[in-house]
Order: sequence, then structure tokens, then C-alpha cells
Amino acid sequence: MSIFSRLSDILNANITTLLDKAEDPEKMARLMLQEMEETLVEVRLDAASLIADKKDIERQLSNKQMQIEDWTTKAKLALEHNREDLARHALSEKQQLLTESQEKEQYLEEMEQQLGRHDEDIQRLQNAMKEARKRLESLRIRKQVSQNRLKMRESTREKTRLRQEARFEEMERDLDALDSQLEAEGLGNTTQDLEAEFQNLEISSAVEKELASLKASISKEPEDKVV
Repeated sequence: MSIFSRLSDILNANITTLLDKAEDPEKMARLMLQEMEETLVEVRLDAASLIADKKDIERQLSNKQMQIEDWTTKAKLALEHNREDLARHALSEKQQLLTESQEKEQYLEEMEQQLGRHDEDIQRLQNAMKEARKRLESLRIRKQVSQNRLKMRESTREKTRLRQEARFEEMERDLDALDSQLEAEGLGNTTQDLEAEFQNLEISSAVEKELASLKASISKEPEDKVV
């Protein structure tokens, strides 16, 4: 679908407003620029055709001028030989050529004006294309900057995630090391505890024996006093 219906639409369009209203400004700018380029080609082709026609008319005018001069010479020659009738005929042909030349010159003037308008249109169209290219480049730069910022944020989040994972791994290693140390310190405790229990039993047994011996000695003391 064409954005512009004709050349005047392009030349009178407010590119900034159109792009600001577009859902996808970058895509719109590309389409606008494409249509401008196509229109520029058409205008130049039309101008080239007009220039070719202009040159053809200029050649025709040059030939008619030569013919006018020739009929003027012939009229003089006829008068020199007292052939006024031939002179009138020659001058009649000359007048016909002058009329045709005037029409060609008027047409040529109109073509010159048309070429002037084409030149103005081409200049304005090129300026519009220059503005569209600037806006497109600006949009591309803004898009690239946004993408770079997004990548940087994603990269920052990824780095943060990796740092957090590294810290968790370090904490896990520290906890593992502490558990290993505690397990190492606990090695052999079972045997030591068992030996301590037996030692306590031996001490308790010795204390009980000594206590029984003391009780026995105490119980014999009254009997010795009686005897």
C-alpha cells in the first residue's frame, strides 16, 4: 500500500509527524524512503523525456529558421527578376514558418517552465529523502542503544546471578569444611568414652571395697573392747 498518493503528498508531508504517529517508526521510515526513491526515479524519467522533446523542438526551430532565411533569399531573388508573384509565394511560405516557429517557441517556453518545476520538485524530494534518511538513522541508533542497554542489563543480571551462585558455593564449601572438621574431631571419641566408663567402674568398685572394709573394721571395734 502506498504511503503517498502523488508527488505533492510527499513534498507537503510532515515526516516527523508521520513517524511519531507510526506504530513501527523504523519500518515506516524505510517505506517512506523507498517510495521517495521510486518517485524520484519517475520524476527524473519524466524530466529526461521532457529534455529529449525540448532538444527535438530546438532542432525543429533551428531548421525552420534556416528555411525562413532561405525563403527570404528566394523572395529577394524573385523581386530581382521582376517575379513579384514568386516573391509573394516565398513570403507566404516564410510567414507560415514564422507562425509555426512561434508556436514551437511558446511550447518550448512551457517546457522550460515544466523543467524548472521538475528541478524544484527534485530538489525538494531530495531534501525530503535526506530528512527521512536522517530520521531512519536516528531511529536505528536509538534502537541499537536500547538493545545495548538491554544487553548490558541482562549481562549485569547474569553477572549478579553468577556472583550469588559463587557465594553460595563458597558458603557450602565452608559448611562442608566445618562438618568435616567436626567429624574429624569426633573420631575415636567412642573408644575414649568406653575406656572412661570402665575406669569409672573400676574406681567405683575400689571405693565400694574400701567402704565395705571400713564398715567391717568399725563393726569389730566394740567386740574388742568387751574382751
